[in-house]
This record gives sequence, structure tokens and C-alpha cells, in this order.
Amino acid sequence: MSVAAGASRPLPLTAAALEQEIARLLRRYAQSDQRVLLVRADPEWTGPAGITVDGRQVHITGCVSPLAVMERVSAHLDRDGDSVLAVLTDAEESTLGTGLLSRVIRQRVFVVEPWRLVEESFGAQQTDPRLAAEGWAAEALIDAMPPGGWPRLTGAMLTRETALGRLAARRLRLDRQGVADGEPNAAALLLWSTDTVAVEAFRSLRVTEREGLTAWLREIAGHPADILFRLVDGDRVGDALPLGLLCGALWHPDAQSVAQRAQGGVLAYISALGTSAARAGGSRPPIEDASVRGFAAAAEDVVARLLRAEGSTDETRLAEAVLDRAEDLLVQFDARQAARHSDLLRSGFEDRIEVVAETLSAALEELRPGRGATAAGTAEPAVRSGVAALAQATSRLRTHTLAGKRHHRVRRAEMAQRLVRWLWRPYDPASQVSGVGVAVQAQIDEWGWVDRARDDVWLGEPRSAALKDAYRRLHDLVLDRGRALNEAFAAKLASWAATGPGDLLTVDTLLPRVVAPLVTDAADHRRPVLFVVLDGMSAAVATELAEELRAQNWEEYDPVPRATGRARRRAVVAALPTVTRVSRASLFAARLTAGGAADERKAFESHPFWGGRPVRLFHKGSLSGEAGRSLGEDLTEALGDESVHVGVVLNTIDDTLDRGRGRIDDAWTLSDIGALRTLLEFARFQGRAVILTSDHGHVLERNGTLRAVPGAPSARHRESAEPAGDGEVELSGPRVAGGRIVALWDPGLRYLPAKAGYHGGASLAEVTIPLLAFLPFGSSVPAGWRALPDQRPEWWSLEAEAAETPQVPEPQEARMPVGPRRRGRKSADVPAGPTLFDDLDVPETPGGTGGSGGLVATGRPGTGAAPTAPAPNGDEALVAELLATEIFAAQHQMTPRRVPKAKIRAVLLALLGAGGPLPLPVVAESAGEHPVRAAGFVATLQRVLNVDNYPVLSITDNGRSARLDPHLLREQFGLGSRPALGAAER
Repeated sequence: MSVAAGASRPLPLTAAALEQEIARLLRRYAQSDQRVLLVRADPEWTGPAGITVDGRQVHITGCVSPLAVMERVSAHLDRDGDSVLAVLTDAEESTLGTGLLSRVIRQRVFVVEPWRLVEESFGAQQTDPRLAAEGWAAEALIDAMPPGGWPRLTGAMLTRETALGRLAARRLRLDRQGVADGEPNAAALLLWSTDTVAVEAFRSLRVTEREGLTAWLREIAGHPADILFRLVDGDRVGDALPLGLLCGALWHPDAQSVAQRAQGGVLAYISALGTSAARAGGSRPPIEDASVRGFAAAAEDVVARLLRAEGSTDETRLAEAVLDRAEDLLVQFDARQAARHSDLLRSGFEDRIEVVAETLSAALEELRPGRGATAAGTAEPAVRSGVAALAQATSRLRTHTLAGKRHHRVRRAEMAQRLVRWLWRPYDPASQVSGVGVAVQAQIDEWGWVDRARDDVWLGEPRSAALKDAYRRLHDLVLDRGRALNEAFAAKLASWAATGPGDLLTVDTLLPRVVAPLVTDAADHRRPVLFVVLDGMSAAVATELAEELRAQNWEEYDPVPRATGRARRRAVVAALPTVTRVSRASLFAARLTAGGAADERKAFESHPFWGGRPVRLFHKGSLSGEAGRSLGEDLTEALGDESVHVGVVLNTIDDTLDRGRGRIDDAWTLSDIGALRTLLEFARFQGRAVILTSDHGHVLERNGTLRAVPGAPSARHRESAEPAGDGEVELSGPRVAGGRIVALWDPGLRYLPAKAGYHGGASLAEVTIPLLAFLPFGSSVPAGWRALPDQRPEWWSLEAEAAETPQVPEPQEARMPVGPRRRGRKSADVPAGPTLFDDLDVPETPGGTGGSGGLVATGRPGTGAAPTAPAPNGDEALVAELLATEIFAAQHQMTPRRVPKAKIRAVLLALLGAGGPLPLPVVAESAGEHPVRAAGFVATLQRVLNVDNYPVLSITDNGRSARLDPHLLREQFGLGSRPALGAAER
């Protein structure tokens, strides 16, 4: 601080700055006997009346005239004590007189030196010359100084970037945007533009400071700041983000042909706002396209992050407000045609919805009866191009940022795409429903997935009239095909019910064939079991739950020991009629019967295969606990005891359907089903084997027809003597409780008033019971259990090319063995995953009505066709070429534990056939290795295949799966052959 040397505007001081300066002066002149300090500053003091410096009281006052200074000084000195009076005055020393000055410290008025005060506040030893050249900055830094001063520097130099960055953060209140220090970026500035309080605070700054900060922010934030501060100057800053979204659409490369006029309007609008300098008579710099594009990109990034914010109501509300205003600007600038190119505008999303509607309608036109796939299995070019166009339209819809907020609409478009791909497949009910065993397994492998997609599409589209109509047409087309499948199935079911189950896995044989081997295995007899019956779970619901479980580090298995064919998710046939009292009672009793909860509990807990270990079965009355307890005390105790096998019945699905409350938008999740999530958490902790199944499936109410039958025991079956009519089938024989019923096979019919869904009938969705088996990831595998690859059918993938042609080879007749087979090595020529007509544990029964009807196949899942050929020749050729290369021989030679070439060949064919990752246990089994050695086996293969550490064979999914990269395989080993279309590179 220097002595006042002439008239100048007094420096306004904040409380923090003044406290800092007074403390410095008092410490410097601590030996002075005087108790008054005169400081040249703005006398209009609104800060605290006093502070304490090193234990000494300092009174602060402002005096607007020399006389006032004289009076305050005299009054202070007349009082005893050692307190100090600090007087703020704008009076010149010459007006105060020598008499007054002789009574104050150093006999002078101290003038604050701004840059020295700034340096002291930051703890700096010198100031960047570039900062000092900013004539407005020192006063601004002093005025904005926070209580306690500016954060101390770690170095000696106060740089321009540091000082102005901290000043901007404080003046623009960027701490509210998460920017407390450093240089604010374009995103922070655009978010700041939405804070009206912070913007007004900035606009109220002194002109020199505001213009200085604006120039610096333009310098560091570039194009976005240039346009943003034009909007600030023109009092249109609230339009910054909406205008940025508009510019993103208008300046999109594909919009140039329709956007030129609107572009000109936007440029004129922004230019007219000008800048402060322009309004003061300066020149207006023109706006370049690069500036607009930069501004648009920054705005789109900010709004995208707002829309993707999880659980933030404020951010979601802000994003929706921005989108609302952007739609207004679209109209204002007549830019509607360009909106289709935006990944953020609502109009862009709705335009993509219309494109989905257009392409879906075109695809359905090509798929109408008489067109599409021919009898030979080849598809017309128009069908292929229509399916591909729909896939492209759905993909573009999925990439729109609003897809996450409109997930139900996007999901339905995806389901429509899947259904079109399924409809494109060859279709012949007679061959596809050759027997009950084949049909129920097809329901698990494929048709349950169809039901899931069809039911989602039925829920419809809220806005687009064109898409509503397309969904209706698609739903009806799929429903018609499903009705034909159900009619064919009903005829087979009638014959099967009369002759007996054969070797089919039925609801009454599930416990003896699946649970009994698990609990009696000598090597695994101590493993506890959690057996959960989800009353009414259909194959469609099972696909949703299994998908979620697999994503949560549960490993899925085929739990049927000594089963022939590939590992697969198994189907179980319900008892007839497909009602709880019959089918669930038969499940727990392990014999066809009828009964209630008490009968089920007694039968389940008394089976001899438990071997004397404690067993508990819990129904819904004993599941809930008291306040604060997620489960009842008895159930919690049983789950916590590893010696107890636990069975649980959950009625959530059946109750939801029975009470007439359908699900509107969401798929079934673990959290939706009673205590299932909590049960699974206990099971994971205890290492329990988890088996999820049901007692029957269900059909949903879809504006069906009431065929009233007073006194009908269920909405889907009757016991009256009248013969079966349209949509009905008569079932009688040893598989029917009571000997005879008439059941509805048509899902669109019912006997009783409408509810959300029904069971008791003879449709595939009601008769088929899904069987899901899971182990916590990393658990030892029970004997006879086989790990499952991805169970989604081929046509379910949204990434697969739609240009392949489905093939329909002639069915191959073969007889299934009745007795158990020796479990052999999994064939390397068979693609991973279950197939529609894979060989089942089902014998051919007289008349071809039971089991598979003699049909055997080894094709891909969900082809909807008869069996396919073995592994494609392209894959075989590629692997053969690899094994013959010198590079492979050298790599193989260097491996300490050499894996036989036959095993490497088997693994490569399995991975190529899968077209994606395979679980490690499946990879190991493809080569005949035990699943417990899967990780080490795959690591050895990596040493052979990953030349120069390139990831030809990589571990994915947190160490759970292996993936082969065919491109790197060919590149690293110099191969020329390509895998067959539809395999790893489809």
C-alpha cells in the first residue's frame, strides 16, 4: 500500500480484502504508538463494524468528509484502550491537515495497491504480465474475493489463466454447475445460461469487468461462447440450449438441401443481437459456419447428458423444458424438415417413428400370405430388402438420445423388427408340430419369444397413427400363425393325453428326474437347493427373468442328467387341465393328483429322495415377515441353514392375471415377483442350486371372445358333456385329471368374464412349463448339469444381417432311444445354443403322437424350420487352413501344455458357429474338457492363438465368456478362407 498522491477514484474493498490489508498494515507497524489507521477507500462501508487482528480489536468506519474524519478520530482517541480505528475515506491528504495526520499511523493515508493485494490474497510472489495488462482485472479480483481470501497457489506465479478462471467461476456462480476452479468450458457456460439468477448477477457487473470476462471466456471456450454471449447481450440467453439443438439439425451435413433458408434466418437472428461493442458503435464480426457448428455440438452434448442423468428430477425437468422451447424455435424458423436429422429433438424422434411405421408397413405388405418365403425356403428380394430397411429404421430410432426416455416405444419397434424376421422364416404347422415333445420344446426355444414380442407389440404406439396401424397388422399376422400352431398342437395333445407321457419330461416327473439326482449325488450331497415355483409363469415370462438373471452373474444350466442332444433350456409338460389345483399339486406330489397347499407341503417334504435331510415348503401365507423383515422368520431361518432344502411358491404372476390387472409398459423383472430377488440373494450367499419353474403357463386377455359356459371350472376348460366345437379340443385319458375335459386351444376364447389373463386351456402357452436352473457364478457344477450358451433365438438379435436366406432341408426320420445314453463329447460341428428340433429325451410313440414324432435335428435355435446341416463348410475350411499353417505349428509347439489339435478345432468351430461370446464352461465342454477347468483351458488356447498378444481369443463378460475375432484370426495367421455367412461374421 502506498501513500495517497493525488485525486483518483477510491478502490471499493470487500470485507475480506479490507481485513487482509488492515492485518498486513498493523503487523508491519506493530511498534507504532498510534491507534488510528487511515485508508483511502470508498467511504460507503457496508461491511462488519469490527474485526480482530492478532487478538487486537479493530473498529471500521467510513467518513465522507474531512470533518467527519476529525470527529471520529478524536472520539476514538479520547477513549482508553488499545483498540484500533480504521477509517475509510476518499478525502485527499491535503484536505485533512497536518494536525490530524500527526495523530494517525505513519502520518498518512494508505492507498491500497490492487495487484499487491491480489498477490497476497493468492499467496503469489509475482503476477503474470499478461494478467497485469488486463486493467480491469485487479479491481474485479479484489471485489470478488471470497471470505478468507482466494485459494492459495502452489507456485509463485499468479497466471492469467488461474486468476481469471477463478474470477469467472465466482462471478458466474459456476460452482452451481460443478465448476469451482480452473477454466470453465463450453458445457459449463451453456448450463450457466439456464440459471437466470446467475445470469442476472453477471449482467449486473461493471461494464469493464463484464466485457473483460466475456472476451476471456470467448478466448478459452471458443465458438460456443461467441454465440452464447451474443445471446447474453441481446437478452436471449435462455434460448442458448434450444437454439443450439436447432442449429445442430440445420447444420447437419445431410440437411443442407432443405435447411438453407432456415440457416439464413438463424444467422440473421444471432447477428442482430450483436455485442456490447457493436451497440456502442464498434464493428459486428460475422458469424461463421464453424462457430455455429461448434455451438450446436456443445449444446447437443449438454442436453444429451441432461437426458441421460439417472435419478435427477431437476436435470430431467430442465432437459424437457429445453426440448419444448426447441420445438417452438423449429416452427419460428420453419425448420421442421431438418429436424429429422437431429438425435435430440422430439421432432427428430417422431420422424424416426414414422420411418419405422413406413418400413414396417412395407415389410408386412411383402409378408402377406402368398408372398415372402417360398416353399423352397428362398426369400424374394423385396422381402430381404424390406426386412433390412426395417432393421435400419429401428437402429436409427434406437440411436436417438430420447430413446432412453421413450424406451417402451423403442422396445416395441425392436419387437416388431424381431417378429418380422420370424415371419420371414419358412412356416409349416404340420411339420413344426410333429409331436407334443417337439412342440413344447419349440415353445421354449422360439415361440415363447414370439409370444413375448407379440404381447409387447399389442400394447401399441401412443402417437403415430401409421405405426398403430402397422402394429395391429403385425399382431394379427403373428396371431394367425400362432393360432394355426395351436390348432395343430391341440390335435397332437389329444392323442398324447390318451396314450400316456412316454419319456417326456412332465410336471409330475420333474422332481424325480431333475431334483432327485441333484440331492442324491454322492459327490454333491451337501449342496442345498432352492426350488421356486412361479405360479403361472409362461415361456415368455421365463425369457425375461432368465435374461435378467444371466446379466447378474448367475450361470444357467441344463439340469436334466443323462439328457441326449445339446444342452438347452428345457420344456416341461403341464398336467391337464392346466390349473393350479391339478398341475401344481402333481408337481409337488410327483404323480398326477389334485390338492391344495397343505397337500403340496406334505407330499413335497416327504419324498424319499431327500435322504432324511430337512425340507421346507413355503406358500404365500408364510413368506412375509413383520415390519422391517423382508421374509418371514421361519423362511429366513430355513434359507440360512445349509442343511435345509427349501421350496417356495410365489403367486405374483397368477394373482396379477386373476385380479384383472394387466401390465402396461414394463416387462416382468425379478423385483416384480414377490420375494424372488430376496430369495435369490440368500441363495447366492449360501451357494444354493436354484431351480425356477411353474405349474402351468397362461394366455393374456387381448380383446378375446366370451363363449359363456355357466359353472365352468376355469376360463379355459369345461367338464360338460357337449362335444368340442371351434377353438376347442376334447382331452381324455391317463394324463387328464378326472378322465375327460374340453379345453380351449384358441387363445382368443374364454368361458368366463374377462380378466388380465387365463390358464386351464390347451394352448402351447398354457401347457408348456419352462424349467430354469442356475448356479451362482463360480460355483462347482453338479454332475450331469451342462452350462447353457445364450438361449435367444437367432432372429431375436437386432444386430444380425437381415439378408440371409432361410434354408429348409427335408426332415430326417430317426427313432429316439428310450433308455438313457452315455453322455459323450459335445460335437464340434454343432453351433452353440439350442435348436428348434434338437433331439429330445422323448421316444417315438405309436402313431407318432408322442415325443418328437421321430424328427431329429441339430440346427440353430429359432429357425422355425426343419433341421439344418452340420457346421458350414466355410468354418471347416477356415479351421483346417489355420491348423496347417507354420505360424500355428510354432505357436502350438511353444505351449508348455499342448492342447490336442482336435480339441482346438472343436473349440474354434463352436465359437465360429456361435457368432459371438460363449460361456467358458460351454467352450470347455465343446472340447470335452471338464467345466471346472474352463478358465485354465481357455488361457492355454490364448497362448496358442493370440499371436504377438493380439486378442484373437479374448475373455469378456467379467471373465465369464470367450469371444473369437475371425478378422484377427485370418490376419494374424495369414488365412484366406472366410467363415460361412451366418456364423461369426454375420
